[in-house]
Amino acid sequence: MKKLNELFETDLDMEITNINDDSRSISENGLFFAIRGLTNDGNRFIPKAIENGAVCVVSDEDITASVPVIKVNDAQEAYNDVLNKFYDNIRDKLKFISVTGTDGKTTVSEIIYQLINMYDKCGYIGTNGIRYQDFTMENDYTTPIPSVLYKAFSEFHQLGCNYVSLESSSERLATHKLDGIEFEVAIFTNLTRDHLDYHKTMENYAKAKAISFRHLKKNGLGIINYNDKYKNYFIDDCNGKYLTYSLDNKKADIYASNIQVKYNNLEFDINGLYKKHIRTKLSGLFNVNNLMCAILTLTHFGYDIDSIVENISKLEPIESRQVLLDSKLGFKVMIDYGHTANAIKNLYNYIKPLVSGKIIAVYGAAGSRDTQRMIDVANYVTENMDYCFFTIEDARNDEPEYLMNLMVSEVKTKNYELVLDRDEAIKKAIMFAKPNDMVLILGKGLEGYQITKGVLVPRLNDLESAKEVLNELERIPQN
Repeated sequence: MKKLNELFETDLDMEITNINDDSRSISENGLFFAIRGLTNDGNRFIPKAIENGAVCVVSDEDITASVPVIKVNDAQEAYNDVLNKFYDNIRDKLKFISVTGTDGKTTVSEIIYQLINMYDKCGYIGTNGIRYQDFTMENDYTTPIPSVLYKAFSEFHQLGCNYVSLESSSERLATHKLDGIEFEVAIFTNLTRDHLDYHKTMENYAKAKAISFRHLKKNGLGIINYNDKYKNYFIDDCNGKYLTYSLDNKKADIYASNIQVKYNNLEFDINGLYKKHIRTKLSGLFNVNNLMCAILTLTHFGYDIDSIVENISKLEPIESRQVLLDSKLGFKVMIDYGHTANAIKNLYNYIKPLVSGKIIAVYGAAGSRDTQRMIDVANYVTENMDYCFFTIEDARNDEPEYLMNLMVSEVKTKNYELVLDRDEAIKKAIMFAKPNDMVLILGKGLEGYQITKGVLVPRLNDLESAKEVLNELERIPQN
């Protein structure tokens, strides 16, 4: 709770108990920020905010209302700053690590979260939720909206956290929702086609991601994928110093060699700034890059490289990533959140040498998104995998049948089947598998819902759905 004159230079001293830019979330003694967004203008919802309990309105437009109005130059900037004041200048009390890129954000953020917690206390915010140890908060987005974000910062601080490992989405960066937060470390993983429904071009997408490097403190560190063709956007926007990493290029500050990939096991050497041998239970070539990001992050904070290497061997598997089920019938099932062509290509390249049988994919169409992304994935999986069951990821506001047909509109092979119900597609894929095969269930990871006609509908997540089918199948006597 704060008095209004603690948040603004004003003579008004009414109590403020809640702050929001969504009129539906305003309650008694609320402060409403009327912000013009991409699709909605918050100024239109001022009467509703007042009805719900707003005692003051903030806007960057000339408006009148039945409660006091404070005019500011930029409503979004003011909103971020006032949230910070409301939570006792929380931005000054935590060290923020930003991870951005198309693929790898969640894994890198989770690895850093695990590693720092072996030394200190670190919260995590991203695709896999908002959490520190047993503490969790609801989060429906990769990067939460500001009202949720600042509340999470405050909760972390009260729990004793000194660090926050944060996935920074391009949309939140482009719409200035993260403005005001200064990063100790900003990481760029890679850039491949995604979110072009919003950004329109890859150049715009790269520029939006690179905003995170402008948020670096002067003594902060930018960590950049040397192999990515968009790296110069991040180098040019880097407000601090930067280091590069690479799978194979010796021009990078840190690079890998002698890579050995097995199930639940990965070994490689790092070279350049450090010369160490890495062993981990994480697997896949992509995790070589992810671990190099983490190594550069922790050494920046002063942690000893030998200790970091030892702790990497203790890392636990990342939620929603390469979750492996062994069937008693001789095949395997893997659940993974990967939903872009690049992420699925990386996953396929990892498992292909380890699978002697067929690789069977389950992949879903996504509505209200860049449609070319799902078309590219459909082309890739049909060209490279043995059989595919195409279904729905989240139709959102689009018609499911239309989405599925659009997804396969450029496919030139016949090795696929369309199954509208996602759980039915998972069942069919598992029933299709034979000994030594691998079933890849892609796109939703451990999300326990689907969005259909704009409504979030609870369901078993893909892991539980697959387990249910396996349990049923394994009870049936086999010939």
